[in-house]
Amino acid sequence: MNTEEDIIIFTLVYKNEAYQVQTSRNQYHTLMTLISDYLALPGFGLCCGMRSCGTCIVEICKKRTAIKKSTLSCDVQVNDELANTIIFIAAVVY
Repeated sequence: MNTEEDIIIFTLVYKNEAYQVQTSRNQYHTLMTLISDYLALPGFGLCCGMRSCGTCIVEICKKRTAIKKSTLSCDVQVNDELANTIIFIAAVVY
């Protein structure tokens, strides 16, 4: 059973559509797997988290700031650091 302390809430943005995500600690190992489950984007995370293809690039922005950090979502753990962030998913084009 999850308590409020186990809940992590953040926003995913893909193609100008915003999706509020609520997950619990330890439900997903990486942000890439969470995004794949939530949005099932074709061409996203082609290397399955091996950090070799670059198809899972996201920009993470803390709310109330304009500074975005670009990173591979397979390199980001789903933990409290994601709480109250906005995560912009790069459009994968093939």
